Amino acid sequence: MTQTAKLATHERLAKERRSLKEVERKIAVKERRVMEALSLALSGFGYRLAMANGGPPKVAPAGRARRACALPKKLKCPKCDRRFSLEMRIARHLSATHNSRQHPSADRSRHRSR
Repeated sequence: MTQTAKLATHERLAKERRSLKEVERKIAVKERRVMEALSLALSGFGYRLAMANGGPPKVAPAGRARRACALPKKLKCPKCDRRFSLEMRIARHLSATHNSRQHPSADRSRHRSR
């Protein structure tokens, strides 16, 4: 085999290797996107993905994440015994559970005639 033929073969193999590396990279990106979508879908059902090789999972644990420093629940619902730390949470609770709003004055200001 001549030097030119060896060089041509080497260049061809290097080009094939680069194209295979690019295909491998694209497959890894697609796999990561599929796993992220699957993790998101499963987290809605209370499941979580774990790494097959025993490493730490790359997704948050199932359920709601708790704050390290929770706010004190000083606000009490006027219609039941539930307590809340933020006004927006009690307003959401009132509208969802008791079918009412906390601030009816804000509602009237929105419907004022011009």
